[in-house]
Amino acid sequence: MKIQTAGLALCAAFALPIAVVHAQASKVLPMSDRQYCQSLADSYTTYVNDPNSRRPAPANVSVQSAIAQCQSGNTAAGIPVLEKALVNAGFTLPARS
Repeated sequence: MKIQTAGLALCAAFALPIAVVHAQASKVLPMSDRQYCQSLADSYTTYVNDPNSRRPAPANVSVQSAIAQCQSGNTAAGIPVLEKALVNAGFTLPARS
């Protein structure tokens, strides 16, 4: 009887931390501003200003500057410009999670 009780206590001691770690890992975390800014820049470059497409959009100086802002870490300046450019081009903005 004592062995069973000890065995159950040992199982519970290992199962609880595993369950907590699994629950935390399954949560979807939002992107950081830097990741989101880069995602916007990637979307713009891939879908709007792709030089390999049949009809690439002309170079947009403000968007190119916004991409540079994202790459330098100034996401507050880059995100609004890139969001506007993508929406104006008819694209849905990428999810932040």
